[in-house]
Amino acid sequence: MTQVSPLITEMSWGSISVQNVTEDGKISTDHESTYRDAKLWPGGSSAWDWRETGTGHRPGIQPTDVDELISHKPDTIILSRGVLYVLQVPQSTQDYIRRSLPGVELIVENSKSAHQTYNAKAKQGKKVAALIHTTC
Repeated sequence: MTQVSPLITEMSWGSISVQNVTEDGKISTDHESTYRDAKLWPGGSSAWDWRETGTGHRPGIQPTDVDELISHKPDTIILSRGVLYVLQVPQSTQDYIRRSLPGVELIVENSKSAHQTYNAKAKQGKKVAALIHTTC
């Protein structure tokens, strides 16, 4: 079964709402999930809790932050640097993604652009995954 990437329905400072995906891989029109920061992938989403991996604005997104995204084998991974580009994305993390998924399209941009790019690709039926940071 092909998993769809859930759309971001709303994003504001400190909050992101995402469509829920049912167990059979379909988008739920009744429910959505809201997070402070989010991990999105084909077939689902979850809160992105920086404390789990020791992530901070510096040194930035860690390889362990992207492991769950990689496990879903998306064609595209989008990493947001925050609204104000404060969150770093080290070259070592980018290299880790490219080694783990050769040929993956990797996009690094601010949160507003990441939101737009993610939804555009998801609406096209692409297998897209993302880490979205909703503040600085």
